[in-house]
Amino acid sequence: MIKSTSTLLGFALMLVLATAFAAMGQSGTSPSGTPRPTATDTVGGARIIAVKFHADWCGYCKAMGPVFEELQAKFDQEPVLYVELDQTREFDRRQAAYHSRALGIGDIWQENAGKTGFVLLIDATTHKVVQRLSHEQNLKQMGAALQEAVLNSTDPATAADHPAGDHPAGGDHPAGDHPSR
Repeated sequence: MIKSTSTLLGFALMLVLATAFAAMGQSGTSPSGTPRPTATDTVGGARIIAVKFHADWCGYCKAMGPVFEELQAKFDQEPVLYVELDQTREFDRRQAAYHSRALGIGDIWQENAGKTGFVLLIDATTHKVVQRLSHEQNLKQMGAALQEAVLNSTDPATAADHPAGDHPAGGDHPAGDHPSR
């Protein structure tokens, strides 16, 4: 009788634990108790990812640098994640590839790796390129493009309705054929 009671109690405990884990899985909580990431959490609630394709040897990058920094300062209250993918050295390129995959924009990195001197504004929910900024634009033009991108970005609450699709390629200069080198 004692053996069957302990078996029954063990089975009941396993059933309770399994039910609790199933409830946590449905409630958006991981088994450890931490919330599962949602579409909104993917990039900290940002609606746009502004990705600068940079290399220290790139003349256009140098020209664009101060304007990009001013853009960040002026629009620091916008839901924008600013990212610089550095391609100066091989180590930097590997790190840029890791960062882009972590952000869910690995395919955009693949299409643009080796190119520098521009910024892509990417919808953080759909991972589609919505604008391309270049060294030819001033702060006012870049700011207008950024605000337009934020206004037209996908609402993270409806992320499941907008799967990521094809991304237009962009880029000014392949790393192997750059005018400033």
